[in-house]
Amino acid sequence: MSAPASHSLPPGSYRSIWTLGWPVMVNMGAHTLFSLVDLYWIGSLGTDAIAAVALCGNIMFSMFGLTIIIQVGALAMISRRIGAKQLAGVDGAEGVSGQAFHLSLVLGLVVASLGMLAARPIMALFDASAEVTELGTAYLVPMMASFMAIFPGMALGAVFTATGNTRTPMYVGVVFNIVNAILDPFLIFGWGGLPALGVAGASIASLICQALGLLVLYRLYRRRDLGFPRARLTRWYGTGAWGRMLRIGVPGGLGALTRPFSTLFLLKVIASFGPAGVAAFGIVVRSMSFTWLYYGAMSTAVSTLTGQSLGRGDVDGIRLLVRKSIRLSILLSLALGLLYAVFAREIVGIFEQNDAQVIELGASFMRLLVLANLATAFSMVWGAVMQGAGDTRPPMVIAILSNWVVKLPLAYWLAITKEVGVEGIWWAMAISIVFDAAALLIWYRRDRWKHAQV
Repeated sequence: MSAPASHSLPPGSYRSIWTLGWPVMVNMGAHTLFSLVDLYWIGSLGTDAIAAVALCGNIMFSMFGLTIIIQVGALAMISRRIGAKQLAGVDGAEGVSGQAFHLSLVLGLVVASLGMLAARPIMALFDASAEVTELGTAYLVPMMASFMAIFPGMALGAVFTATGNTRTPMYVGVVFNIVNAILDPFLIFGWGGLPALGVAGASIASLICQALGLLVLYRLYRRRDLGFPRARLTRWYGTGAWGRMLRIGVPGGLGALTRPFSTLFLLKVIASFGPAGVAAFGIVVRSMSFTWLYYGAMSTAVSTLTGQSLGRGDVDGIRLLVRKSIRLSILLSLALGLLYAVFAREIVGIFEQNDAQVIELGASFMRLLVLANLATAFSMVWGAVMQGAGDTRPPMVIAILSNWVVKLPLAYWLAITKEVGVEGIWWAMAISIVFDAAALLIWYRRDRWKHAQV
């Protein structure tokens, strides 16, 4: 099946949002299903294993924020050039694509190397039990190594997405998430005569699949029609775009990193109340990943269409895009949120049948997140416009304020000072999400994103 060539899509149509968004949703859905299968297998190893992987899951989610540096920077620059018909040459979509890939190789190597070295010290920060710390370290080291493949995979994915082709990354993502889910029990439990590696087997399976997925994506990149001259990735295009890409991408990455990274400190507090809270947190975050499927899909669509539209000078089209995207986002949030709210205990009980405390804490956390996600239905769209425009510093500042100035102090005050316990942390997280949405609305309406230079 041939991929669509590069073209500027009409920004203010539901069809454009759907065309770009549904493959992202399917890809994220495949990853979410895999994470739940992963949690299911690991759950049979006991509460300590669940708690260890829950801690690592938030660490990895934090680290994934760094990949936004490449994704946001490359997507904003390439989509803007496609909209402006600036396609060939070092400064066109061709050269920016090549430079994005080379920068991703450097960043992937640095992040993976430092992450593997820091795995044990990071786990020690949580003051969890010795067993949880050991299991977490064994799981975390291979996961950190996988960033050597994740970063360049993000760069190639951004190239495809900027052209309006989100299907190719979807094909690769779905296939290798299925492969990963199949490989998991063989390495975790030693099926088929393989060594039983426990929680480490799950992360080694992920490392293998990330590497294979990158190779396949690279081959597809060489064969697909991008609609502009394909960058030869073995050719050196210089570093002229690196500075601009980092100027756009670093604030975007730090903004994405802020919430999960600050949550690491909250997990330290949660862990002080025992493993039940940590397990409940891990189960809810993974279970509610389905809620964020359409957020990720629509964010990608809005960012791409914003970049292309600004390249053409079509600001009115972006306004229409925002209105229609928010309508879709609210409808989806209400529909799926109702299911989570009504069946919260049953959903948590799928992954923990024996510990009543985990079920109770998980159900209360899930219901609060459902309410908070109604604010995210708005903020996701406004933030995506700013990312697509390359105006990533304001969302970064807002993320820092909502997480470090609002969430962390409020969580400590409720959980420790007021002795509310773990549920006080749930409330602090929900309130910070609402604050984030309100602040993004104020900045979006100032319209400075229209003048961002990429």
